[in-house]
Amino acid sequence: MELQTILKTSLKCKYHELNENSLLPSRLCYRDLKQDYHLSNLHEHEFRYVDNSDVHTWAVFTTVPLTDILSCDCKHNSSKRTIITLGVSGVGKTTTVQSCALEWAEGKGYHDIHLLFPLTFWELNLLKHELNILELLQTFYPELKELDPSSLNDNNVWLVLDGLDEYHLPLKFSCPTVSDVFEVSTVDVLVTSLIKGTLLPNAHVWITTRYAAATQIPDCYLLKETEVQGFSDEQKEQHFQTVIGNDDLANKAINHVKISRSLDFLCQIPPICTIMANVLKTHLKAHEGFKINPLNLTQIYTNLVKASNSDIITKLKKLAQVRMEEGGNVMYEEDLLESDISAEEVSAFSKECPLVLREEKGLHNTTVFRFGHSSIQEFFAASAKLDDIEANSLLSACCQYLVDVALQSTEGKSDVFLRFIFGLIKERQMLEPTDRLFDYTKKKILEKITSYSAVVLFHCLREYDSQALLNEVKFFLKFGFSPIHGLTPVHWKFMIQRTKAFEGMRENFEMQVSTRCDEKLLRELPAILKSRKAMLRFCNLTDKCCPALAAVLSTRESYLRELDLGYNSISDSGVAALVEGLNDQNCRLKTLRLQGCEVNSQACKYLATTLTQSLKLLELDLSRNDIGDDGLQHLATGLRSHECQLETLKLSQCNIEQKGCHYLASALQDNSNHLTVLDLSINMVGDKGANELFTKFDISQLRKLEMYHCGLTESSCGNIGEALKSESSSLVELNLSNNSLKDRGFALICEGMYAWCSLEKLNVSRCGITGRGCIFLAKVLGSVSQLYSGWMQKTGWQAVELKEIDLSMNCLRDKGVKEISTGLENPYSHLKTLNLSHCSLTDECCAELASGLASEDSNIIELDLSDNDLQDKGVRKLCVGLRNPQCKLEKLS
Repeated sequence: MELQTILKTSLKCKYHELNENSLLPSRLCYRDLKQDYHLSNLHEHEFRYVDNSDVHTWAVFTTVPLTDILSCDCKHNSSKRTIITLGVSGVGKTTTVQSCALEWAEGKGYHDIHLLFPLTFWELNLLKHELNILELLQTFYPELKELDPSSLNDNNVWLVLDGLDEYHLPLKFSCPTVSDVFEVSTVDVLVTSLIKGTLLPNAHVWITTRYAAATQIPDCYLLKETEVQGFSDEQKEQHFQTVIGNDDLANKAINHVKISRSLDFLCQIPPICTIMANVLKTHLKAHEGFKINPLNLTQIYTNLVKASNSDIITKLKKLAQVRMEEGGNVMYEEDLLESDISAEEVSAFSKECPLVLREEKGLHNTTVFRFGHSSIQEFFAASAKLDDIEANSLLSACCQYLVDVALQSTEGKSDVFLRFIFGLIKERQMLEPTDRLFDYTKKKILEKITSYSAVVLFHCLREYDSQALLNEVKFFLKFGFSPIHGLTPVHWKFMIQRTKAFEGMRENFEMQVSTRCDEKLLRELPAILKSRKAMLRFCNLTDKCCPALAAVLSTRESYLRELDLGYNSISDSGVAALVEGLNDQNCRLKTLRLQGCEVNSQACKYLATTLTQSLKLLELDLSRNDIGDDGLQHLATGLRSHECQLETLKLSQCNIEQKGCHYLASALQDNSNHLTVLDLSINMVGDKGANELFTKFDISQLRKLEMYHCGLTESSCGNIGEALKSESSSLVELNLSNNSLKDRGFALICEGMYAWCSLEKLNVSRCGITGRGCIFLAKVLGSVSQLYSGWMQKTGWQAVELKEIDLSMNCLRDKGVKEISTGLENPYSHLKTLNLSHCSLTDECCAELASGLASEDSNIIELDLSDNDLQDKGVRKLCVGLRNPQCKLEKLS
């Protein structure tokens, strides 16, 4: 117990600053590696273990507390008693060891452990002479002068060896080992003896290491394998808030990082997370609102060092270049001297820039230095390499050679180095985007598209251009052949899959019902930016979210093409904020829906500017907003512009009357080349408004016209019929329901459908049509299109007739339906859906309907007869037709 007290006092003194260091993670996650999961290629570059940006999903491992790993209850025998913990550089292995040791020393945890001896491999490098295990421990803990050998060989004793990757000597398990605590030998033999279990066979051994060094230890000596995962998403956010100190600014910084899946994954590593938080703290400006100007990895590191002493940076770059070739991150004083760097100047620099370089004291009061993270060393090495290449003026060819070298290495040791090379080329503006290096890299990516090499090169290319290869992908999707010579469609199909995964693209973004509010939306901006559609209806949003959404729209990296903000409290000022994003040259939004918001006429003034500037916006839905005639007058200013390429305009229930229709007609008279869908439903435009529109604008060029409940009568139907007659008419859907057309108006519509009409869907529900009107429809259903020549055979693609008609809520009666039924037997009819609900029908029409359904030429698959007085007798008659094998009906109401 006296030994334990002395050891705990020593550890508390050694690690007393640990709790004060704000850069340390508050909690780390550990995961067991199953026995059949042993990492297949531990020599691969470490970023490959944390960067999963090339896959849609990744494995989820069960995390376990450290107390489970460091349990004295775990059974072991002399040959298998070592626990190994793997992790990438900087992920927190040393912090874990020190935290564990301090908790034990302070009596806060691990009470089953009697003695715990943390040792570091970089300090073991300093011991050149032979010694025994007692002398080794007393070298690190000289206070333990009375260390009793018998107290060491117990299962509540732990020897913790931290940082195997920093040990200079290889571990040779084939060499003789020692078993006696008094037997002297070299340090490497003592270490292998502890691992093999010949020395202190009852004690536990815990080793931490980066991946590559773990291959030195044979599986047969490992009791358990674990892995440090680093920061969780929640911890990343907590760390950003701690470093930045302002919640709003921290959230913006987190959003910047999440835009790039690669940066987001790298933030699992605490030092990189700290670097990003510190750089973004100065990069982001509070007065810029939600403006998104993401930095790539190279730009983050460039910002980190740009204010540093240039003389020492130049020397460190050369040193990094040497260290990268030799390996290792710990720099002893002799390493510095070889690069003409004094310990004094490095020490001063480490105090000035602790994120770039840090100083560490150890055994025999030795001072060593480390880069803040191994990736900083690779950044400096890449910078030094480019300096060398630039001096030779063969930049493109030399970089092309580096790409080839990277491809030849299956272990990917130069993955991040090459990524920085491409990023620094962009930062220094050394090559134009048209340089052959980039075409060469693109081709190599596609040739290697199924391997991880493609991901590595993709990272590199994106450091130079965040949109790299997207134009080529769009070209392939549009034209169906490769824009790069020598590559097949198969290459591009794989490319599309990998691009989607790499970008984290998703088709839809929807908020959970329980989290629908502005504050939650502001935390989801990266997810919205990566989605093609943001479905935000009924999300309890206000104007507060609009500047943020505008920032997403104006970001070059945004994939958002459809934004639905329907039924939220978005006022005119919110629309004004959105328009700032819509008018940005980077905006590629195609669909904007604002139905049921609180938009008024002033908002239309803002939107009009978008219509005159945005060539991308194709659909605008302002339905259920009180924009009125004044709003439509403002909107008409934009619609009139030849820059406007709007294809769909929805203005249903907008309190528009005849005057508004006048403004719309005048605008479409000037610019009508693109509009294909127009919805004016539930606006009392009346015959005068409608006829002015029909006179000035050729509705036959529309694909869909919705004028439900618009106060129309038969006097509007003449112009509609004339449009349907047009040989060039493209009108496919027409909704005129809930208008007082009556039989005479319906007759004019039917007259337009006799010959060239391409109409497929017609809704004339509740239009005052009677059985007399059915005579005109029967003529349409019984006619043959003039597009059929006598010698032509009936084929599916020749269908130009009605496929769907809604006659519900018209008093057709039995006589009218009998007229229609004859048309069902037309061999050229393509009618599939017929709605006759609420049409005052009885059983008298059912025999004719049954006959039509039973005809081999009938294509009816859906029939609605609800709300009619058919009774059992009528249904029995219908069943005669339904029973016929030739009946194609699928749905009967």
